Amino acid sequence: MPTYLEGNRIDSEPSLLFDKVDTSCVHPQVYWGLRQFGPYDKGLSKVRMVLICPEAHKQQVDALIRELNVGTPIFPGGMPQFFRCNIEIVGEYITESLDVDEYEKKADELVAAEDPRKVDTVLAYVPKTSRYFARTPYYRLKAMLASHGFTSQMITESTFENLRWSYLNLASAIFSKAGGIPWVLESEMKNTDMILGLSISNCVSYKHRAGELPQFVGYVNVFDSYGRWMFFEGTAKLYEKEQKAERLHELLSSAITKFEAEKGQAPRSIVIHCYKKFAREEIDGVKRFLDERVKDYNVAFVSIDDSHPFRMYDLKVDDGSFPRGYYVYWNENEVLLSTTGYTDIAGRRMGTPKLLHIRSEQHPVKFLDADDLALQVLGLTKLDWATATPLVRQPITLQFSQELAYLTAAISAQEWQGMTSPEVNEILNRRPWFI
Repeated sequence: MPTYLEGNRIDSEPSLLFDKVDTSCVHPQVYWGLRQFGPYDKGLSKVRMVLICPEAHKQQVDALIRELNVGTPIFPGGMPQFFRCNIEIVGEYITESLDVDEYEKKADELVAAEDPRKVDTVLAYVPKTSRYFARTPYYRLKAMLASHGFTSQMITESTFENLRWSYLNLASAIFSKAGGIPWVLESEMKNTDMILGLSISNCVSYKHRAGELPQFVGYVNVFDSYGRWMFFEGTAKLYEKEQKAERLHELLSSAITKFEAEKGQAPRSIVIHCYKKFAREEIDGVKRFLDERVKDYNVAFVSIDDSHPFRMYDLKVDDGSFPRGYYVYWNENEVLLSTTGYTDIAGRRMGTPKLLHIRSEQHPVKFLDADDLALQVLGLTKLDWATATPLVRQPITLQFSQELAYLTAAISAQEWQGMTSPEVNEILNRRPWFI
């Protein structure tokens, strides 16, 4: 016997804002918004870049930099048109092979010779490898550079195989890692001052020895009411899993203090996103902390999960996919939202939509209903600065956490502590170095 569920839809795509002063610079699509208006933050006129590249691919990489600066038919005007800046090469490190040892050698040379305050990002050509192997040029460079305060952008042979569609994604990632803000949501999210993308139990790479317990790190990515990524905050020390409540307090304290310093006031309406259901001790611990630190507050614990077996179909659509922005009510606190189904802003689909199961628990009172949360999550799928595609499945709160989880599994404890040290954190924590 069929089960019937009530549902709703978000009538139009959340629009994006491409200028921090002129509020008329609005478009629902990243490509056309950047092409017409440039980025939200127009204060970055130059990206100082260092290259790491094999000799065999140097000409190819040089040509790519020229095209990013002057443009192509699909990317007319290049970065000066789309991002109001150009790339300036300030250093080059040429590898003799694609071996990981050779890349580590060049990374050592770079961190010894360059000042991270005078380098906006490092562009490195690396071989394409599985993201599930830790000792690869990709992960070793990422970790070694970040632990000394350098952001990095990797390119592979796949970048050049699909170059027509790579220019804007690559340019946006470079711009944001250099400290620029490409775009934000046009409108503030309802009843929301601060959103935290939380991950509290990520295992750091370690060598297995008899009797050794795994060590964990936690981190939050902090977003404002327009979905603008503000900063990253990580636990300074590694810890065992039983200590995660204490480390969660540490993260929240740092995040709220920095938010308050930038915004001039403490957040009163706080939304915490996580990929899993919150444990009762986590919820109670956060409430106790906020009672002491903020006092007058509302907090929503929002879990966003895609590991369920549910699928939805729409027989009115040619391919049967459940349209993007449609959702059904599971109960008053839970919805199933489609973010990759049929949409007028994209000509392709990503298979049968894998719905996001969104559920919330709110304290001390309910301040966001199911419709508010569906709209919030859909808007946050449009804020991944590493891609201009209109079909991103996950909200950026989870996407950034996932990127960090892959990295923490590949870096050493010493490298993590380098990344979170005060002198390096001062450089990195306001740049999305991990994307």
